[in-house]
Amino acid sequence: FLDGASVLGIIKKLSEAGIPSPAGKEQWNKRAIEKMLENEKYTGTVSLLDSATHEYEFQMKECHQPIITESDFRAVQEEKKKRSNVVINDDGKHRRNKKYSSKKK
Repeated sequence: FLDGASVLGIIKKLSEAGIPSPAGKEQWNKRAIEKMLENEKYTGTVSLLDSATHEYEFQMKECHQPIITESDFRAVQEEKKKRSNVVINDDGKHRRNKKYSSKKK
């Protein structure tokens, strides 16, 4: 993703490599990749929620071996924001009038 691949591009590469989805299926879906890109657990951090309020209570770092650095995780989140065509401001959510191209310039 940080190399410029889109979510669909990642799906194509995984399929071509014969890597099964987390559900063990041949076909990956877009949401599975999006969830992986957003999941902080891959940095070795676990966020615990209050079961009543569903608010984050605290985070536990170094709970398990990370497979991505925290700096790469943050860079992915920033890249997702840059690529997004949704803008949130005081007037609510709006779409930008530009298209994202995964092709590097």
